[in-house]
Amino acid sequence: MNLAPIIVFAYNRPIHLKRTLNALAKNNLANESELFIFCDGAKENAPKEQVERILENRKVAHSVAGFQSVSVIERPCNIGLKANIVSAVTEIVNKYGSVIILEDDIVTSSGFLQFMNEALDMYKDDEQVMHISGYMWPHRLPLSDTFFFKAPCPWGWATWKRAWQYYDDDTVKLYHQWENRWEEFNSFGGNFLQRQLEANYSGQLKTWYVKWHAALLNNHGLALYPGQSLVDNTGFIEDATNCTPTDKFDVIPVDSIRVKRIPIRENKLAAHEIYAFYQGRWYNKRRRKAFFNKIINAISFKKK
Repeated sequence: MNLAPIIVFAYNRPIHLKRTLNALAKNNLANESELFIFCDGAKENAPKEQVERILENRKVAHSVAGFQSVSVIERPCNIGLKANIVSAVTEIVNKYGSVIILEDDIVTSSGFLQFMNEALDMYKDDEQVMHISGYMWPHRLPLSDTFFFKAPCPWGWATWKRAWQYYDDDTVKLYHQWENRWEEFNSFGGNFLQRQLEANYSGQLKTWYVKWHAALLNNHGLALYPGQSLVDNTGFIEDATNCTPTDKFDVIPVDSIRVKRIPIRENKLAAHEIYAFYQGRWYNKRRRKAFFNKIINAISFKKK
């Protein structure tokens, strides 16, 4: 198994970055892995305290140990998270063939790298599998060790060159492609994915994730998930740049998840749990009852 290189993205939160790197260094395969830390630069006319945090962030990046090699790339000016991620992922995945990606607020369990590398190796030739997720949302029903879902999660993830080639940054094209099919586009229920693409189209936002989501949909791709989360997202706090404070995404990561080959199709039970999470826990009692009746009837039919 060839180990995938790891990218960590950082900006101006040295405490978060140190926590993320310390947890990553405790992973089983860290000392055999190449690590690239891409540090964004200061915005024009940034206040002194922000520049100081950026400089401290870079000190943290340069002081990390526990990996086979560490490369710190310091952006000379601020290019923004979207440009930082797209350019770095493209560069590294084109060179190495696969890549594992983290932002500076993702804290991993000790088995995260093992899971990612095993999954990347197992599904490397399966074109429909385009994304590996390390995070799984809180859920009520027990799920299998791994499952497939039609939407990716960007909180500790991995992909291959063969999949990333389908990433399309053309917002106008994507918007017109999906403007009459929002129900299909909104894979989590609700309309927040639609609103994000609309905000990119109007120029209010510059984000990458919603376009990667579109890439999976446009190519009938699936994302592999662990049945229990291997990471925790600690970024939903007061100093967050791109989100509002909340604890709804908090999880207790498990130490490891077994990776084995499963049928490449969406897991309907897992999809229902994800929908339920985003719609407020068992969001529709009528649909919930119909869902479980379908399962019961299927089980009864098999017994006959």
